[in-house]
Amino acid sequence: MPPSAPINLRSGAAIVVAAASGAIAGATAAAKLSSEQFAWTGFFLVPLFVLLEVLLKHVAALFDGNRDVARFTLAAAIVAGFYGAWFGLRSL
Repeated sequence: MPPSAPINLRSGAAIVVAAASGAIAGATAAAKLSSEQFAWTGFFLVPLFVLLEVLLKHVAALFDGNRDVARFTLAAAIVAGFYGAWFGLRSL
């Protein structure tokens, strides 16, 4: 990848951390909520999205200052980690 690419080693680490945070929240939601309360799972994501917005100025530096790429990529990683853990634990 060229050095000006928005995804680099530091931003890749941020993506992994975001996905792991989402997975922890998803596993917690799967353990706490019954399967009939699937609609409530989004409330477990709200604190992660608020944290992302609060830290976006600092995290965007990892994505070469591109806030839109940082926001979209990290939000997608959070959601993927969350629902991956949720459905993974629910299928056991």
